[in-house]
Amino acid sequence: MKTFLSIACCIFLAACSPMRQTQVQPLTTAMDEAAMRAGELRIAAASLASGDIETAVSLYQRITVGYPALIPGWLGLGDALYLAGDMSQARRAYDEALALDPAQIDAMLGLARMAVRQRQFPQATKRYQAILQIHPDHPLALAGLGVTYDLSGNAELAQATYRRGLSAHPDDPALRSNLGLSLSLDGKPREAVNVLLDVMGVPTALPQGRQNLALAYAMMGRDDAAESILLSDMPRDNVQDNLVFYREVRQRMAATRP
Repeated sequence: MKTFLSIACCIFLAACSPMRQTQVQPLTTAMDEAAMRAGELRIAAASLASGDIETAVSLYQRITVGYPALIPGWLGLGDALYLAGDMSQARRAYDEALALDPAQIDAMLGLARMAVRQRQFPQATKRYQAILQIHPDHPLALAGLGVTYDLSGNAELAQATYRRGLSAHPDDPALRSNLGLSLSLDGKPREAVNVLLDVMGVPTALPQGRQNLALAYAMMGRDDAAESILLSDMPRDNVQDNLVFYREVRQRMAATRP
């Protein structure tokens, strides 16, 4: 069981701990100091959104030195450092944002997400619940809390949390994808397929949602359906690697059932 839970942790940590989406806003302010700040933030956010993490870290560091009271600079730096794997400095950046605004939700989410990644699940639960006391239906907080419950071994509570989020945000692809993955790893692949089929028709659906649907089919022994879905997102060699992994998960799940 311990080995299977370790595999489940890897799947959830790789796929489901949600991040806010970096927005690249057009520069509309007058050409003064405010415009300079907006322009630098826009370039840094574009670097982060494109996956150039090293450049994003460097740009956000320069912004926070030049404009230490600018909250978006600290938030962007925290996100970039998190993606770079520097948890200590990412925490410092989020803490700086909270020092400037103690009600900064994005900074709270960043710290909660870090706790999940470091498998500090009691701390993550506490942080997400604190956010939900302020914003009871916050989709990222509900998705993150659900992941935390899943990784803590409480699939029933995790699924209830995802469903709570979907009742308020029925079109949220991350909540639906996480629920489907949770059901698959909880031995309910048919129910997972029913949940995840809706993701396929959403224009904004992430590839992870389709991959979770492929996993659900594989858990049912439908490798043919899983393969067909995966081929829409990745080369055939990668598809075969995924199918091998899915079979391993299926076998381990079967071995742990009473």
